[in-house]
Amino acid sequence: MSNFKEIISYGHIENKMMYPHKNPGMELVLVEQGRLDWAVEGVPEALKPGTLFFTLPWQTHGSMQIREPKNRIYFILFDLPGSGFLPRKKITMAERFGFTAAEQKFISTALVHARRHAWPASKLAQHNFPEMIRRLETGAEADQSIAISMLRTLLLELAFIITNDLETAAGTSPTSETIETFLKSLHHKLEHPWRLDEMAAACGVKRTYFTNVTRKLTGYAPLQYLSRLRFEQACRLLRETEWSITDIGFECGYSTSQYFTESFKKAARMTPSEYRKSLPELEQILQANWKHPELRSIDDERRRQRIFT
Repeated sequence: MSNFKEIISYGHIENKMMYPHKNPGMELVLVEQGRLDWAVEGVPEALKPGTLFFTLPWQTHGSMQIREPKNRIYFILFDLPGSGFLPRKKITMAERFGFTAAEQKFISTALVHARRHAWPASKLAQHNFPEMIRRLETGAEADQSIAISMLRTLLLELAFIITNDLETAAGTSPTSETIETFLKSLHHKLEHPWRLDEMAAACGVKRTYFTNVTRKLTGYAPLQYLSRLRFEQACRLLRETEWSITDIGFECGYSTSQYFTESFKKAARMTPSEYRKSLPELEQILQANWKHPELRSIDDERRRQRIFT
């Protein structure tokens, strides 16, 4: 456990399951291994190796999957003085972090107005995050002071990344808006056998531009985003209808029932039939927790650190 009261918990773990919850502070996560589908306030976000992910205390977040794929993550949770589970227009970092008033304002504006929560970490951040956790784990005061300096650098880098994104969004071109509109309508056209060049042509742009904008807007490459939409639609139909597995596969755009089963198992770590059988128990838990997320206390988080790290 850290010698500094501002640091609530930290560690390096495999995340087995993450039910929707709110933390008693700001959480930073670095994905070392695995591809995760998490959500903040119900909005899906793609996490892959090298992703830096954050949440603020009032933001409900959790996994979109009943079972997490194999993964390893680093995490740190720290106090934001004066913050609680209700949304705020600005945040304040602990005095120990040593931010100037201008830096405080810069970080607060970026984090509160961020358009998403998963961001690509720089090579330096991917090196410093594990080193920060290692130094916190030694318990030595000198190491923990260095860890605080590393956290300070990570927060500034994250704020710069988000600010650049916000500035880019402010100057969004008409073609970017066309792509965003197309992506929002895509879930109504999942049965169509989309190809990348066809998707780009529908927006009147080249494949490379379409791919780059789609990545910025969703965190996924276009065909990955399409696969994610098909998977989510399949889950919904398995929950809400009595349609056959084959009919659901065709409705969601899978060319054969075998391809549907293979794709679904890759995403959910279970077949469509197994998913449907598990619904009475597992899906009810997930649905209930999104409506009534767990509000974790500082003691809860420190207890979890002792158990899972």
